[in-house]
Amino acid sequence: MKNLVIRICGTAGEGVISSGDIFALAVARSEYYVTTFRSFPSEIRGHGQCSFQLRMSEEKAYTTGLMTDVLIGLNEEAILSNIKLLGSGGILILDSDEVKNKFEEFSGIIKYRIPITTIATEKASIRAKNMVAIGIMAGLVPQLELKEQLKKDIKKRYAKKSQEIIDSNIKAFEEGYKYATENLKREDNLASMTMEKSGPKLIMSGNEAIALAAIVAGCRFYAGYPITPATEIMEWLALEMPKVNGTMLQCEDEIAAVTAAIGASYGGVKSMTATSGPGFSLMSEALGLASMAEIPLVVVDVQRGGPSTGLPTKTEQSDLNMAVYGTHGEAPKIVIAPMNVEDCFYQTINAFNFAEKYQLPVILLSDAAIGQRKECVDKIDLSKIKIENRLKHTRETDTGLYVRYKNTLNGISPISNPGDKGGAYTATGLEHTEICQPCSTPEVHKMMTEKRFKKLETATQDFIPAKTYGPDDAKIGIITWGGTTGAVLEAVDMAREQGYKIQALYPRTIYPVPNQWLNSFVEGKEMILVAEANYTAQLLHNLVYRLNKINKDIKLFEVLKYNGEPFSAREVFDKVDKVIRQQMLKYTTFELEKDESYKF
Repeated sequence: MKNLVIRICGTAGEGVISSGDIFALAVARSEYYVTTFRSFPSEIRGHGQCSFQLRMSEEKAYTTGLMTDVLIGLNEEAILSNIKLLGSGGILILDSDEVKNKFEEFSGIIKYRIPITTIATEKASIRAKNMVAIGIMAGLVPQLELKEQLKKDIKKRYAKKSQEIIDSNIKAFEEGYKYATENLKREDNLASMTMEKSGPKLIMSGNEAIALAAIVAGCRFYAGYPITPATEIMEWLALEMPKVNGTMLQCEDEIAAVTAAIGASYGGVKSMTATSGPGFSLMSEALGLASMAEIPLVVVDVQRGGPSTGLPTKTEQSDLNMAVYGTHGEAPKIVIAPMNVEDCFYQTINAFNFAEKYQLPVILLSDAAIGQRKECVDKIDLSKIKIENRLKHTRETDTGLYVRYKNTLNGISPISNPGDKGGAYTATGLEHTEICQPCSTPEVHKMMTEKRFKKLETATQDFIPAKTYGPDDAKIGIITWGGTTGAVLEAVDMAREQGYKIQALYPRTIYPVPNQWLNSFVEGKEMILVAEANYTAQLLHNLVYRLNKINKDIKLFEVLKYNGEPFSAREVFDKVDKVIRQQMLKYTTFELEKDESYKF
C-alpha cells in the first residue's frame, strides 16, 4: 500500500472537520502527500452529518479517491450514510458506546468496536471524542511516525484555548493511540504498510492559495461580503493584507464589494473581490461597467450548488454560463478555472496578469470542493513568478492630448491614475469616443465594441496552452475543466489499465478557448465526451458548435454529476465505459475481433 484513504464521520458539532484538519496537517508536516475533502451541512451545530476524507500517499494524488480504506464512525447514522464507501477488506472503527448495530450484513470488512465515548469521558472530556478517534487512527499506523507531529498540531489548533483544554485534548489523543497499540486485537494489515516520505511541502486550501497568490500578484485592495464557501479568502486577507500595506474592506453586500474594487482599481491599485453564485449574480451589472470602462478587475467565484440559496456547503460547476454570458450587452471578459489547490495559486497570478495587461474583468471559477479542501503544494519559487502591470500613461512619453481609449491594433490603450499629470479622463459606463466623450452614434459603438473585443483576440496568444493527458492516437477524447479534472485524469489511467485508449484535454482558460486547442485535440478523434459537475452540460454546449464545425461527424456525449458531491475517478470511468458500450465502440490496445461484445 502506497496510499491510505481515511474517512471520519459524525454529527455536526462532534469535531469531525477539526479532527480531519489536524490529521491532514500532521500528515503533510510529516512529509507525506495529502489531499482532503470535507462535507458538512449548512445548518447550525447539532444538525446533520459531517464527514472528512483524506488520502495520504507517497506521490501527489489527483483526488481523495472514492472508496475508503478506514471509516471512523462516531454515531450510527453517520456510519449508515458512509459505509457504502468502505471498500472490501476495509476497516470500520465505530464507537461501541454510541453504536449498537453490529452491521452484520456488511461482510468482507474488518470491524473494530471501541468505547470511544467512555475513553474520552473517563480520561479527558466528552468533547474530546474526536481526539480519541485520531489517536486510534495514528495508532493503527505507528510506523508512519505521526504521533508527535499530531500532538504539536493539536496544541497549535487550540493555542488560544486554556491550558486545561489543550491538556485534555492531548490526553484524549494519547489514550486513543494507546488503545490502538496496546488493547486492539488487530486483524488488518496496516501495520505492514510502508510509505516513503517526499520531503517538506506546503499545505493549504484552495481559498488560501487564491488569497496568497493575490498578494504575490500585487493585489493591495480586497472588498468582499461573507458568503459560503468563499469567506475564507476574505478572512485570510483580513489578517495578511495589512502586513503588505494593503486594505481589506468588508462591505454591506456584493454590489458594494465589486464596485469598491472597481473604484480602487480605477485609482491605480490592483484589486479583487470574491463571492459565490448568489453574490456573483448581484455583481453582473458592475462587471459590464468594468468592461466598458476598461478597468482591470479580478472576481473569484467559489461555486456552490444552486440556484438561489441552493446548497451553500456543497460543490457544483454550474456558474460557467453566468461567468461567460452573465452581463447585459456584449462585455468581453476572461474566465479561468483552476484544477486543484496548487493550480489556484498559479491561475490567480494569471488572472491578475490578464486583468492588468488587457484592462478587463477576469473571472476565476473555483468551487467548494477545491476552495475548502486542503492539499499539499510543492514549494513555490517566487523568483519564477512573472507579474504583469497595466500599460500606464505618462506625460513624459505621451505629450499630446491624452486619448484614454485610443483604438490601437491590439485594443490596449494606456491608462492613468487620478492625479497623474496630463492623464485626466472620464471613466463611464456610457458608450464613449476615444477621448471619453459619451456618444451613441453607430460608427463609434461599432469601433469601440471591436476595440474591446480585440483585447480578447490578443489575450489568447498569452494563454497557457491547454494540456492533454493520454495517448495522442486515441480515438476517444474527454474534455473537462476545473475541479473535475483530477477525477478525469485518474479515470484515463484506469481506462488504460482496462485496455482503453483515451486522451483528456483540460484547459485552465475556458473562455475564450482558442480554436487551435480544439483543432489539434479533435484531430483523429471519433468520440468526444465532456465531463463537468452540472445538469445542463454548460461547457459542452459552449463548445458544441465549434466541435461540430471542426468535424461534423464526431460524436459528442455528456458526463455529468449534479448531486453536490465532486466526481470520483471511478464515477468518470464508469460513465465513459457505459457510453462506449452503448456505442458498441471499444478502442483498446487489444485486437477488436477477439472481443465480440464490442463491434462497430
